[in-house]
Amino acid sequence: MPRPRPLWLTVPLHAVLLLVVVLDVWAAVFWAGVGGSLGTPVAVLSGAVALLAALLLGIDVRRQVRGRRDPPDGRTDEPTT
Repeated sequence: MPRPRPLWLTVPLHAVLLLVVVLDVWAAVFWAGVGGSLGTPVAVLSGAVALLAALLLGIDVRRQVRGRRDPPDGRTDEPTT
């Protein structure tokens, strides 16, 4: 497992990606309200981008937390079988 990024880099990246998710959700709601032949596909795509960005953010947060919790030499306290 690669070592985690430093916090000074991780926190701003997560904040920017969270802002992207919020803006994409707002765009999806806006374009769904517009409707029609243009608004509906744009709303669907915006919702898909928001879902993908939220998924990537969740995966990266989980990886960062697990990377900080594990010892640097890769050993764990769990017994091997």
